[in-house]
Amino acid sequence: MRTLGARLRALRVDIGLTGAVLAQRAGVGQPTVSKVENGRMVPSRAVLDRLSGVLGLDAALVTKLRVALAEGGNGTWRSSIGRDNKEPPGR
Repeated sequence: MRTLGARLRALRVDIGLTGAVLAQRAGVGQPTVSKVENGRMVPSRAVLDRLSGVLGLDAALVTKLRVALAEGGNGTWRSSIGRDNKEPPGR
């Protein structure tokens, strides 16, 4: 999940938000954002949906993230989540 967190952090930084602002807009605690970004916490579906909404991720990518989380977060696509919010390669 470290890769997921790193990608979420990169997306957050790209749109110019601090972790605290992302947390506030998503309605989650700042420690939650920090833990997800640092790979210390696997986000629940609700938290993932909230963060994704603020970050502007498209619905297809969010669905793929949900499936991967439900399957334990395995899959090579994790390192392929791009900053352009396009669907991961090979999917």
